[in-house]
Amino acid sequence: MLETYFGSPKMVAHLRAGPSGQYIDGFAGSLERSGYDPSIAVRYLRAAAHIGHFTVEQGGTLANVDLAAFSYHLRTCRCPRPKGGRRNHHTIYGARRYCEYLVAIGVSQCITSPGVQDADPAIIIEYRQWLRKHRGAADSTVRLYSRDAVDILTALGNDLGRWNARGVRDHFLDRTGKCGAGTAEKLTTGLRAFLRYLSARGLCQADLDQAVPTFASWRLARLPRYLTAEQVDSLIVACDGSSLARRRDRAIVLLLARLGLRAGDVAGLRIADIEWETGTLRVAGKGRYQVRLPLPQDVGDAILDYLACRPPTRDCDHIFIRNIAPYRPFKRGDGVSSVVRCAMKRAGVVSPFKGAHVLRHTAATQMLRHGVPLDRIGLVLRHRGIDTTAYYAKADVNSLKEIAQPWPQVLP
Repeated sequence: MLETYFGSPKMVAHLRAGPSGQYIDGFAGSLERSGYDPSIAVRYLRAAAHIGHFTVEQGGTLANVDLAAFSYHLRTCRCPRPKGGRRNHHTIYGARRYCEYLVAIGVSQCITSPGVQDADPAIIIEYRQWLRKHRGAADSTVRLYSRDAVDILTALGNDLGRWNARGVRDHFLDRTGKCGAGTAEKLTTGLRAFLRYLSARGLCQADLDQAVPTFASWRLARLPRYLTAEQVDSLIVACDGSSLARRRDRAIVLLLARLGLRAGDVAGLRIADIEWETGTLRVAGKGRYQVRLPLPQDVGDAILDYLACRPPTRDCDHIFIRNIAPYRPFKRGDGVSSVVRCAMKRAGVVSPFKGAHVLRHTAATQMLRHGVPLDRIGLVLRHRGIDTTAYYAKADVNSLKEIAQPWPQVLP
């Protein structure tokens, strides 16, 4: 397999004779199946050979590759073997990809420094498991809440029974004095969730969550962030084209603009979620809340157009995947938001609000202006309360003018 990337028999023999030689042909095959460009694959194969020699010289084996130590080694690498890219970013990427391959075939059990364990206390690990199992929290939410839990645990100590309202309040005020309003709001929610969890398990005083002060914030006080109908049309036109990237971007933008999906919803969509016979789309959003939405004709056509030329992927039934190797689904909604930002730039759409969520607001605003009742809009957006959906009523200025009362005159 190495002959695909190296024309020199001497180089091929050199790579196969090294510590990584037993697995390097298989690694080359995995790179080809993943769709890597040959120039990138060559660098990754050199990196695989490099980390193999480094591991053996450090007294280790490929069963316990120390990727962190290899990364540190690259800062001052003077090894005679690597030709090109000693400190190139492709070297560490290639080494990481090789370690993932070794784990996948059962050769290695760890791709980081051996002996590194989860440093978080047991209560934090149990809290994460509880958030996922009982609250259906997304990984991003679990990370955020866990960070806040670790901070208060570090500040107040491990003896949870001795925590008191004053200590909780002082910790909150100290943290909020060093961050912005958005972070403070999230901190309020995160701390209260953790304290309720501890209280339910009897590990701290009851109702200690009420010691977290209410942050001064007016919910839904701002106007919705949305694009005009003309801007949305320009955004869709900017995704026209026959290339794989344009077909994917068009399908993503239409899903967001027509159905008001969240970025994470689009990233998590699977082929089985589309019921073509009934023309519906199954979406699982926050808290594992599932709903079936009607699939508009233009959205369905765009998805079919993309699936017709999407690169084949093994063990992956996600609809949308990356356009560069390795062809994998988006890990989070950030990738979907990046697609929208790039499309807005191509379309020349100038807006202070960028990303996928602005299209969710736009979809809700457009439905309202077309006379769709708030309760129906709430069903499409999967809101838990009508108050959240009523937020979009502020964007319908023409309707508001009809019910607005004249400003009272000041009597002399």
